[in-house]
Amino acid sequence: MQQIKNINIENPVNKGYTVDKEGQKENYYKTESHLYKQDMFSGIKAGAHKLTNDVFTYFPKGFSGSKNFNFYEYLSMGMVPYILGSATLIALSKAANKCFNIQDAKFANDAAKTMGAGVILYGLGKWASKKISRTLINASTGVDLGMTYINKSVEIPENGRKEGIIRTQYPGVYDSIEFYRNDLLKRDAQLNHENIFYYDDKVAKKAGYGDRLNSPEGVTADKIRRLKSRAGALENIGQYIAAATGVALGAQKSFQDLHFFKGFNLKAIKGTMFSVVNALKNGVKQLWAGTDRNIFTKHYGKAMLVATVAATLLDWIIPTIAFKHKPNTMKSKIDDTKECEVG
Repeated sequence: MQQIKNINIENPVNKGYTVDKEGQKENYYKTESHLYKQDMFSGIKAGAHKLTNDVFTYFPKGFSGSKNFNFYEYLSMGMVPYILGSATLIALSKAANKCFNIQDAKFANDAAKTMGAGVILYGLGKWASKKISRTLINASTGVDLGMTYINKSVEIPENGRKEGIIRTQYPGVYDSIEFYRNDLLKRDAQLNHENIFYYDDKVAKKAGYGDRLNSPEGVTADKIRRLKSRAGALENIGQYIAAATGVALGAQKSFQDLHFFKGFNLKAIKGTMFSVVNALKNGVKQLWAGTDRNIFTKHYGKAMLVATVAATLLDWIIPTIAFKHKPNTMKSKIDDTKECEVG
């Protein structure tokens, strides 16, 4: 038999034979919805994208009655009233300063500082509580409840346009409890880990079912749904306890002494940052110490700080314990790692 040599396979895509793996990935990431790379800046980028589109895209679309206004955009718009309301509260505290004498103007400025601090710490408290509990849940269960994906939303033509617009959105993989985006997890696992059950295997191992199951999705899907349900319910409680603590912290005297240095030079920025850190540190001490006016003012700060920590930890502990529990049933005793025959 004659041996065939020198077959040119340097660019099989152009020859029409097959598509190389890197070509598949490039085409997939360019044209289809896919998991968003999770790193320390991904949340900031997604948040900035949402905020910008809330103000300049989603709000005008909703207000005009656009037929392309979808549920994701509706939920994202929650930031708009928060920002507008916060700005209004702070502005009202300073608006009449020019009409006050020096002493009254100082009181108004102090009120504006504590109002602004309370508004910002309200949002930071909610974010931090959810972030911490989800990070702990991910470490314990292998389920990243904060994982987002890039969604390619194709709009139908409107307002005289002949073609629809393709918009980029950043929904959560686990936003829907019943229909979480397992299809995207599998596709990412296939392309990047050469194992379609890569994510399911991680979850199954954390749940105590071993390294590899023949069909891990049968175990993990129910575990993930129950985990998300429990964590979501506790998250709502923990977030608002943390938010209330943030408002109480912002009301402390340390934030009245907050000083903003003018200018955009390094010295001014460092001075402002130092003042903010100092206000936070002293504010926590003041909230914990309380005042001697009565028993409530003496201990309410301690109670709020302890409740915030406890609620955040419980949002991790309770769903994780339930996640790792194995029911003592005949089905749970079957070794899913072994093959069997039906005769």
